[in-house]
Amino acid sequence: MNKIPYNLLNEISEGIIVLNEKLEIFFWNYYMGILTGVQEEEVLNKDVFQVLPNLNVPYFHKTIHDVVDKGHKMFFSAAMHKELVNINKNYNLNLKASGFINDGERYLLLEFIDVTNQFIQINRLKDYVNELRQVNKELIEKEKTIRDLAYYDQLTGLANRTLFYDLAEKCLEIANRNHIVLCLMFLDIDKFKNINDNFGHKVGDKVIQKVADLLSEVTKEDEIVARYGGDEFLILMPNLTNYGHEELIAKIFNNKNKSIFHEGQEIKISFSIGVSFYPVDGTSIDKLITVADHAMYVAKAKEGEDNCYCNSCELCTICQ
Repeated sequence: MNKIPYNLLNEISEGIIVLNEKLEIFFWNYYMGILTGVQEEEVLNKDVFQVLPNLNVPYFHKTIHDVVDKGHKMFFSAAMHKELVNINKNYNLNLKASGFINDGERYLLLEFIDVTNQFIQINRLKDYVNELRQVNKELIEKEKTIRDLAYYDQLTGLANRTLFYDLAEKCLEIANRNHIVLCLMFLDIDKFKNINDNFGHKVGDKVIQKVADLLSEVTKEDEIVARYGGDEFLILMPNLTNYGHEELIAKIFNNKNKSIFHEGQEIKISFSIGVSFYPVDGTSIDKLITVADHAMYVAKAKEGEDNCYCNSCELCTICQ
């Protein structure tokens, strides 16, 4: 065989092996010694599968013969063929196999390309991406928490004043544009102070939560329920074609679950409800709340439990 440029091949930063047709090692460069810890004088003229037993697998045998006999070029990725290529566990090596003819003899060239640094960088990038994913997940959770604090009442989970005003303004714009009726109810729990005084604020909180659940249960999906403050609640009914609020008030008053039990004692819940309508009672949310609030106090002044009053009383059959 013509003289191989040993000095040049020994300067290459990849492992080089040259095999003869018998698959015996004809050349083993300096970098292969670094990769394997085995020097050239220890492996010359030895069978490659004896020196590198990881290559002794059927599909690599077939590949070798295709390269030697047919002149094919083959590539084995370190990512897909870890056990085949990974001679030393400290390295990640791609393997290229190609054949050549010299002085009429066939030879096989094996190139072991060290991609360890690329693997390290890829793994670092994966770790970084996972860290970013976790940070992003935490940010989303914190954003949701902040949004909930900003727009939802923490005791009941209902919309708070801020969210109610945002949604109500949008409903008012639609009602104005489409010339439809909008109904606002202002609800107050009767004798709530007495409940707090007699049973304590924890029981009072349970009553508030019970009322929130009740109102959420009886209202429709497009109706907005909010805790206005203390024991006061708002319900906004958009898209009414008429003054059809009596059905909802009846559902509230006639609900069979209007009570809680504390230490075996039933605490009954009743309401005073004031009602206002857009546009007859006002053209702004603040005006509608003011009118409904005033109507609620009129209802509270009535005798008995579960009273309602509408500012435009002729529109409501319940409070007549």
